[in-house]
Amino acid sequence: MVTRRAQRRAVRIGAVCAMALVLGACAYLGSDDDAASTTVPAVVDPTATSASVPAGDTTIPAAPSTSAITVAPTTSTTTTTTVPSTTTIPPPLGVDELVLTPTALGQARMGTDPDQVVSYVSAILGSPTSDTGWVTPESFVACEGTTVRRVEWGALGVMFGDESAVASGRTHLMSYSYGLVGRLDAEPQGLLTAEGLGLGSSVDQLLTAYPNALIDEGDPEVDIPPSFYVSDEWRGLLSGAEPGDLVLVVLAGPGCEG
Repeated sequence: MVTRRAQRRAVRIGAVCAMALVLGACAYLGSDDDAASTTVPAVVDPTATSASVPAGDTTIPAAPSTSAITVAPTTSTTTTTTVPSTTTIPPPLGVDELVLTPTALGQARMGTDPDQVVSYVSAILGSPTSDTGWVTPESFVACEGTTVRRVEWGALGVMFGDESAVASGRTHLMSYSYGLVGRLDAEPQGLLTAEGLGLGSSVDQLLTAYPNALIDEGDPEVDIPPSFYVSDEWRGLLSGAEPGDLVLVVLAGPGCEG
C-alpha cells in the first residue's frame, strides 16, 4: 500500500521533472502569434447570368457591361432550376475540440502515430511553432527508448517516443503539456479539461473537480515548484498551494516527466 508520504515524494519528483521539461521547452518556442486559419471558398452568386452563344460560333463573348443584355427568343424551352440564395458551411474545428484528458488530447489518444497527431492538431491550431525532430532521449528529462521528439504549438507541446508505459518498439504519442510558467496569456488560449478546468483555474476549483488531488506547496530553496497530482498520468504546476492560487501547467500521459 502506497503511503501518503510516498505519494508526496513522487509528486515532488514529478514536479521537478515537469518544471525542467516545461522550461526546456521554452527554448524551442517560436512565435505565439501563429494561429490556425481556415480558407472558406467563395459562394457562387446564383443570380449571375451568362450570355448565350449561337450554335457554331466559337467566339467567347466579352464580359457583359452594366447595361441590360437583350437575348433574342428561341423556339426551345428553357428549364429554370431554383438555387438557394445561401449556403451553409460547417464551422471549422476549434480549440474546444482539443479536450484535455489524462489519456488523450482531443481525439488523439496516447499511443497514436506521431504523423497523425501532428496533422490532427495542425488542422485546428495551424502549423507547429517548434519541432525538435527525432533526437536521442538524453535531450530531454528521464526519457526511455532510442528516439524522442517534441512538437509545439505555442504553449501546447506533445511528446513522442518509442518507449513508454503506453507502447513499446514504435514511435507514438506518450504525453503532452499545456501552459508556460508565468505566461497565462500564451497561445493557444481556451483549452479545457472535461471538467471545464483550464489555465488560470483556481486551486479551489481544481479540488472541486478532483477531491482526491494532492496539492504540494513545493520548495523554492531547491527549485521545487508548487504542483498538483491526481495520478501518474494527470498532474501539473501551480502558482501556489492556497485556494486562490492558479493552475499554470497541465501535464498528461506517462511520458518523460518522471
